[in-house]
Amino acid sequence: MNKPSIILSSDTTAEILDGAADIEIGQWYWVKDTDEKWNAERKEYDKTHFEWLGCVMSIGSNYVVLESPHSDRGYHSQRVHLNDFYEKLRFEPDSASVIRGYIQKHQAKLSSYLDEIKSITAKLGVSQGLSISDKTTDTAGTSLAVMSRHFDIKQYEPNLKKAEKETLPALFESIKNENRELARWTGAETLPMLAQSKALNGVIGSIQDRVFNISLYAGLIEQIAQCRDGEAAGFHEKLHVMQRLLYMDEECLLNYEHGGMTFGSIGEFDSWLSRKDNLERILPFPRCMVAMRVRRNTKLRTWDGTIGGIIMNINEAQSDKWTFIFIRNGEKLYRLGCDTFEFDGLNGMIFPDKALFDPSEPMMLNSRAGSRIDEKDMMPVSCYEEMCKEQDKFDKNCDEWIAKNPFETWRLAHPENSTKNSSSMESMWDMANPFHRWKKPHGSFRRKEWEPFNDGSVYYDDFVAAMTDRIKKYNRVALLIQGLFDRSDALHPHPPVKTWMPESFGACVELVYDGSANLYEGDEPDIDAFFAKCNASLNADSVVIGQELYWEKQEADKENRRVQNDWRDRMKHMVETHRPYGNPGPGYIARMSEFKPRAGKAVFVWYRKRLTHDDWGRKSPEIKTSITVPVAHLFNVSGYTPGEYKQFFKDPRTRAKYLQWAPMLLAAEEYHAGNLKVESTDGE
Repeated sequence: MNKPSIILSSDTTAEILDGAADIEIGQWYWVKDTDEKWNAERKEYDKTHFEWLGCVMSIGSNYVVLESPHSDRGYHSQRVHLNDFYEKLRFEPDSASVIRGYIQKHQAKLSSYLDEIKSITAKLGVSQGLSISDKTTDTAGTSLAVMSRHFDIKQYEPNLKKAEKETLPALFESIKNENRELARWTGAETLPMLAQSKALNGVIGSIQDRVFNISLYAGLIEQIAQCRDGEAAGFHEKLHVMQRLLYMDEECLLNYEHGGMTFGSIGEFDSWLSRKDNLERILPFPRCMVAMRVRRNTKLRTWDGTIGGIIMNINEAQSDKWTFIFIRNGEKLYRLGCDTFEFDGLNGMIFPDKALFDPSEPMMLNSRAGSRIDEKDMMPVSCYEEMCKEQDKFDKNCDEWIAKNPFETWRLAHPENSTKNSSSMESMWDMANPFHRWKKPHGSFRRKEWEPFNDGSVYYDDFVAAMTDRIKKYNRVALLIQGLFDRSDALHPHPPVKTWMPESFGACVELVYDGSANLYEGDEPDIDAFFAKCNASLNADSVVIGQELYWEKQEADKENRRVQNDWRDRMKHMVETHRPYGNPGPGYIARMSEFKPRAGKAVFVWYRKRLTHDDWGRKSPEIKTSITVPVAHLFNVSGYTPGEYKQFFKDPRTRAKYLQWAPMLLAAEEYHAGNLKVESTDGE
């Protein structure tokens, strides 16, 4: 069998390897390794150097991967850089003999353990026969015969118990381990064949990519549907492709209608998008294309029904995962359902920023990612250096705070904690540091985990593969555009288009970089500052929101304590919010019963049902209930101006973060429009 030899990436590597350039998949090498065990006395690791036999499973441009024979307890695996080839690897020319030797060694040990078991059981008069006749043999007679020959009959029982509790279980465990090792080395000869089959995955992947591209290009006509009719755009009008992936529920929030909107099918959303105001806003060019999904997150199926909010419940198979391409051609609108596109892995963009991968910009890789390199595991060197500077400054501030606030001084300044033990006090002092290590900027960032992206990294090929995969996904968008021009009527009339030719692409297609943050000037809208502005005018007559959630969380704490104290309910999950039966709560939107501006609190009063009966079997009157809520948990709806919600949704940089506030903001819209009833909390 011809085995693929390594392909050297540079003359330098070839010079380093010299005679090792003929390394092949399936060869065996002794790999130098180190075992570390923590020494509690010396408070350091004890290192033991050893070698293990490994098979070459794959070969990269600057590394080889070796694996030891597998077992149910795992196996050794190591990626070795070619620069360390002679230092870490020692070629084994006769691997078959070595593997045979391991097999014979474990077979011999198994045989000796079995012989030892036979010897022990024979001395104790225990039969080991496996036939039917042996099973019916009276072993008690044999035992008596043994006892009659025994010099010390009294010693027989302890020996029998020792064999039962100690000797035989230890031997059985040794047999199990030897069987495991024997199976491992017996299967070692299959590793080279497994490595050869893995080498073919790249070929299969290339075939799969071609099949995918052909299916995508050929299937466009079957998946496209017309949503709106009218005049087409001009013959020479360019197709403007919007960069950013949009979400249907978020776009509806930008054009919220009083009373709410409900979409139960994709056709209903098509009608909403076909309206002139929505069409011009989302697809602003005469010939335009935008990608949309139903929602950013799939876990929420409904909005807050109390305010008649947006309900996106599209009845399409796996619709949450589908990407819909909407194409505008003049007054016409088309929809293309693409279940094969996954833009989320591309930062929610259907084509990259101009500076996505600049070869002139050095990059850093996170070594902990290993071969599973993702977007978060790479960054430009300039960004890495800036993050290091920020953390260095933070560490310096931390040391300065400790110098100014030594533990003893801090402890004396906080006598209220004097009853706590020393360890608790030190922990409190540590947490009082505003520059505590847990508060570091870029908290998950560890500079030691990052290394330069170059051929000195054993993960060089994985980074290149990750970037190649991203480029391949982006190129599929170009294939989709070409298919729309060639195989559908959605963009007709138009001149001949060849997207693979720069001149033709530039004449017919315009990329709109609406996903880049630099298109939106100024600071991001601040939700906390907005609430503070509204609450500045809070008074006793104000209509507010927030009291119900505060109450539900308090009830959840009570319910969780009840569950923990009741052994019958301990298996129940803890809850974040809870509404007791028969208790309507203070109301989602309500007026305060009492306002305490100096204390910064508001009181809400309501009635809940009584669940017990009197002596005559009649239900007692309802119970008056109240709750005091800090104003920091309230939103002053009376201080809200209609339309202010839009500032939190029109900026794509922050839109997803503010979806959590939509129920409050849209409830304020409904209240000012006269569509939302205010709960009475006066106790009447």
